Order: sequence, then structure tokens, then C-alpha cells
Amino acid sequence: MGCSVDDLLRWLPLAMGDFYLHTSLAIDGNTLISRANPLLEISGFIKPVRTIALLEIPVLELHLRFAEPLSAFECQEAIRRFDLYTRRGGG
Repeated sequence: MGCSVDDLLRWLPLAMGDFYLHTSLAIDGNTLISRANPLLEISGFIKPVRTIALLEIPVLELHLRFAEPLSAFECQEAIRRFDLYTRRGGG
């Protein structure tokens, strides 16, 4: 993802919707959001900044892991919402 950890923390409540209260987050091994028995565990790593001319884009590598009780449909809907909310573009 082309965002910083601060960006992700700011976006996550709206990006996850109802899942937010059941989502944990760890970046570079540091727990940033802890939930008991999370339905979704997001873990990731800060990668080197991408530079295009004078533009510097922070990069996060994220992994999403859903709990067993969730159906494939619920997982797909959560990913769809997250993806749509976190897409950034210009034009």
C-alpha cells in the first residue's frame, strides 16, 4: 500500500466499517490495535519509500488474516470495502 502507518491508522475505522471493532493491527512486530479474539488480523511491514522524481511515497506491505467463523462472502466484502476506501488516485 502507498501509505504511512499514520495514514492507515486514520483510515482504518471507516475502511473496516463494522469489522473495525474486531480488527487487530501489528506493524513491524509492534501491536498498534489489540482486540481479544479478532475476526481480522492485519499485520505488515514498513518498506522502503518509493521515489518518483521529487515525489516520495511511503509503502506498507500488509497481510490480512480472517478468523475461521467468517464465510468467504464476509471476507470478500471486508476486503472489497477496505480496498475501495484505501484506494487513492488523482485525475
